[in-house]
Amino acid sequence: MNTNKAAKRDGKARSTFNVSERHTFVHAEYDIILKDGQIGPTGLLVVARLKPKNATIGTWPEFVLRWDERDNLLDVDPVNVSGAEKSLFKEGTNNYYGHHASKFRSGPRVFEVDIGWNGQSVYCGEIRFSLAREVETKSALGLRPSVSESSSKENG
Repeated sequence: MNTNKAAKRDGKARSTFNVSERHTFVHAEYDIILKDGQIGPTGLLVVARLKPKNATIGTWPEFVLRWDERDNLLDVDPVNVSGAEKSLFKEGTNNYYGHHASKFRSGPRVFEVDIGWNGQSVYCGEIRFSLAREVETKSALGLRPSVSESSSKENG
């Protein structure tokens, strides 16, 4: 999404708050970082990140958990990976899974996240958050001209 489109997203989610998580598993190589954040200039609204503790490139990817306004879902995207790996993850094939989180019925934005990468479980847990939306209201005041006559009689 380009910056101009992101700026014109009236009524769309602009920020996250009350972000929390409860996990049953986080791979030892990862830290989860929750974000109470604003929409970025390209329209990306990040809810959380799974960052590898070891910053060596090529060992473990970073994962961005982001709000998908169009689908009303929490999506997970790997960062700095090959196009082939990204496709496998998005399609949920060959031991790569977790692109779409599953929505719980218990709340409007409570999602079950289960991420696997190259046959290894990375994260399994629940992410909750609230969205703030910015809306613009327009109102108009209509005036209608009116003339009235009144007469008075003098006695005298």
